Amino acid sequence: MNEKGVILKAFDQYRLKTCIDFTPWKGEGNYISVYKGKGCFSYVGNQRMGRQQLSIGEYCDTLDTVEHEFLHALGFWHEQSRADRDDYVNIIWDQIEPGQEHNFESHDDTVSSALGVPYDYSSIMHYGKTYFSIDSEPTIVTKIPHFMDVIGQRMGFSASDITKLNRLYNCSEFCQPAICPSKSQ
Repeated sequence: MNEKGVILKAFDQYRLKTCIDFTPWKGEGNYISVYKGKGCFSYVGNQRMGRQQLSIGEYCDTLDTVEHEFLHALGFWHEQSRADRDDYVNIIWDQIEPGQEHNFESHDDTVSSALGVPYDYSSIMHYGKTYFSIDSEPTIVTKIPHFMDVIGQRMGFSASDITKLNRLYNCSEFCQPAICPSKSQ
């Protein structure tokens, strides 16, 4: 029951800050199916495979985690996966748990667009400094030391998360042209 309430609250946040509105499935060909799997995860973007599963498993029933996983489903990769990430962070590959390296791969703009938004240390999509660490040592080190304790925040969407989402989905009613111009400008 808690998971459903948290998911509905996350949907309210999307509705308040963007033009995105999640609705119950009505037979559409492609849809997101939320289930309680082993962990918190989602495919990135619409996979066009009919039922697309998104897991809100044990310990995942927090507002920030649900917002994060639905951003994946809406097409967002992790912030530290951006093509320009090496300008902002260093990935400490030998500290990453074996088998988890894929979580730190970068994607070029053909796979993941920054949508003209600067790198965001406070993005809800950014991993924290010790995510998937072998021994609690950092797996990500920010090039500006001040941001080491900012990355991985899970308080909610950052302003840049909302800007990118509104640009990607052309939520013009939520954007002022000078702040959130369309992708074509």
